Amino acid sequence: MKKHLIIAYIFVLGGLLFSCEPRIDFDEGQWGDTAFITNANVFTLQADEHELQEFYESGVLTPARRRLIVSTGNAVIENENFTATVRVPANADLTRAGIIINHQSMRVEPVGDTPPAGIISDLSSGEFVYRLISADGTRREWVIRIVKQ
Repeated sequence: MKKHLIIAYIFVLGGLLFSCEPRIDFDEGQWGDTAFITNANVFTLQADEHELQEFYESGVLTPARRRLIVSTGNAVIENENFTATVRVPANADLTRAGIIINHQSMRVEPVGDTPPAGIISDLSSGEFVYRLISADGTRREWVIRIVKQ
């Protein structure tokens, strides 16, 4: 019986020693170039008494409101030119609207005077530049155009 316990102890100890291989960190670069936009939408906020969420408008926390997508259909994505065209109704008020960017990149940064994505601001100028950064370090500047129809 004692021999069996010693043998079992050796197997357990040996398993622990051999299972402790050197640590390998996650290689974010393995995902390759993902600095592409898959879709974009324009939204506004609509007052809603029963909603518990709060939103930021130009950096200020606002009372509960509900997102209302005003863009029509999917954006027209041009991967060769790095542009996304979002269509909105002709009567859409873009002075208090925000952009939602669907992507697989690691980070999205506004370039220049472009408002941050997801924040209510004045989108009436119709063209905005965002830098997408993928896990492998690829950086692309995308132009999002808002076209009234």
